[in-house]
Amino acid sequence: MANERLYLGVDGGGTRCRVRIANESGCVLGESVSGGANTRLGIDHVFGEIIAAASLALSNAGMDDSRLGDLHAGMGLAGLPLERDRKLAQSYAHPFASTCFATDAYTACLGAHDGANGAILIVGTGTCGQAIIDNTELAVAGWGFEVSDLGSGARIGRNAIETALLAHEGLAEKTDLTTAVMAKFDNNPENIVVFAETARPSDYGAFCPMVFDAEAAGDKAAISLVNFAVDANLKILRKLVAFGAPRLTLMGGLAEQMAKRMPEDIKKLMAPAKFDAMHGAILLAKQHERAAA
Repeated sequence: MANERLYLGVDGGGTRCRVRIANESGCVLGESVSGGANTRLGIDHVFGEIIAAASLALSNAGMDDSRLGDLHAGMGLAGLPLERDRKLAQSYAHPFASTCFATDAYTACLGAHDGANGAILIVGTGTCGQAIIDNTELAVAGWGFEVSDLGSGARIGRNAIETALLAHEGLAEKTDLTTAVMAKFDNNPENIVVFAETARPSDYGAFCPMVFDAEAAGDKAAISLVNFAVDANLKILRKLVAFGAPRLTLMGGLAEQMAKRMPEDIKKLMAPAKFDAMHGAILLAKQHERAAA
């Protein structure tokens, strides 16, 4: 084991960082999980979480921190669409043998199709579409629910609160959903304002289950909100297909809800993920090595 080449696959999301250590033949030696590794949390924080997770994964593999310098790391990190954060990551003084970086969507797509042509739509608290076709790629959405990610759980929750507030003031039709959402804020618009001052995407996303439950019960407001999200995600999927994706994989907490609402031509292209994002990150590291050779 002392002479074998070791790879570290990093799936750095906003809420957790998952890592896997594997050898050249793909045998998994150790895994671990640490805290969020979105680059918007700060590059020192991100690498702190990655190094902590790598250290624990080494321990789980029966090795110690002296092997950190032997790990060739492929990192898929949330937040990397921003050039600012890509430059910070690339220039960071890390302890690994080598590093290469991509967005977490890119490595998830690599893993989902095991390096073959295909596309994914991650739809959970946020949304992001990613296609990899031969040596070209297309990324769609993923800029945050404030300005993007129209079909995400965070946007569905935010829209539900907005609709409830409008209905409370008589500017939209009251429904069971709008009444239930306002009740969460004690029917006081001021409480919504206070909530919005510090609310994170996950805080808005917490309202998403209420919307789907109400939609299933035939609530007009909920049906409209869900249809809006479905249409937004369908547009992303159609753009990925137009780019040349022969396979589509939906991932994330809302994947099942969205998949069953898609038209038949999209459903026919859907396939489950072959592997996960950590597998994709290790593929990225191997590709980086081949390109550098």
